[in-house]
Amino acid sequence: MKKDQIAFGIDIGGTNTKIGIFNTEGKLLSFRTLPTAKSEDPSHFIEQLAQESDHMLASELQMKLGDERIVGLGAGAPMANYFTGSVEHAPNLGWKNVPLKKYFEKYFLCPAVIENDANLAAVGEKKWGAGKDLTDFILITLGTGVGAGLILDGKLYRGYNALGAEGGHIIIPHEKKRLCSCGGMNHLESYLSAKGIKETISELTHEEWTIEKLGSLFRDGDLKATAIINQIATELATGFVSMGVLFGPQAFIIGGGVSKLGESFNQVVKKKMDEMIHFSLKGKIKIITATLSSDKGAVYGGAAHIIDEVSK
Repeated sequence: MKKDQIAFGIDIGGTNTKIGIFNTEGKLLSFRTLPTAKSEDPSHFIEQLAQESDHMLASELQMKLGDERIVGLGAGAPMANYFTGSVEHAPNLGWKNVPLKKYFEKYFLCPAVIENDANLAAVGEKKWGAGKDLTDFILITLGTGVGAGLILDGKLYRGYNALGAEGGHIIIPHEKKRLCSCGGMNHLESYLSAKGIKETISELTHEEWTIEKLGSLFRDGDLKATAIINQIATELATGFVSMGVLFGPQAFIIGGGVSKLGESFNQVVKKKMDEMIHFSLKGKIKIITATLSSDKGAVYGGAAHIIDEVSK
């Protein structure tokens, strides 16, 4: 690839959408965040994204959409299906059967691929982040929800219908039953999403803490914070045990807002995982923190994905 080529990474979330422009070495050249429009016609929203992207190109890179130096774009969206190029049903967006790839290519005038955000984050970590020297790992994003992206033999695994490796919906045993946002019971996401962790903090302290406060108090040896960390680490480790014995990864990479808890949290999770996992895997699976931005992982991954696609 030429040094002056660029790629878009776009992450469509339930509240906000992030746009990043990257060079082919993974350097972020321009970035914007704007509200996600809950439009009855999603094509209008994609057209809006294209207009904003055109402004970014003109003001910061002296380019415009349609320029031959634009490799393409990779976009993450809830329930995005790589194989069909569509979003079949995204309740948080009010979208059904949206031909997202078609809309992106129409308005951005370049090739496009779509994936769910955790898949994109895994691709980004493989190309430019903590997974670049690994062949087999599972990227877990702990944020609004719990997502998983699976890299096997150096390649993204999607499953037959592009909905595989949904680690956030593994069912874990728990004395306190919780309803997942998807309608299922005792899914990993019920406990490790931002909402789930907030609920755990409230149950154990009757207070409201941020992740940053939880981490700070834990590192200071606070007993309440330590109890919370031990509980959520046990819940996460329980999910890791199921995924670990099934796929035998070299590592779990933790991304999303909870990754801010850092290495001290990783060590607790690893200890608990090794206590529960099959003897053949004890001590053999690392737990590390994602090195790409905790809130831009899917944006980096989108650009990495389209660069890889075009390079094939």
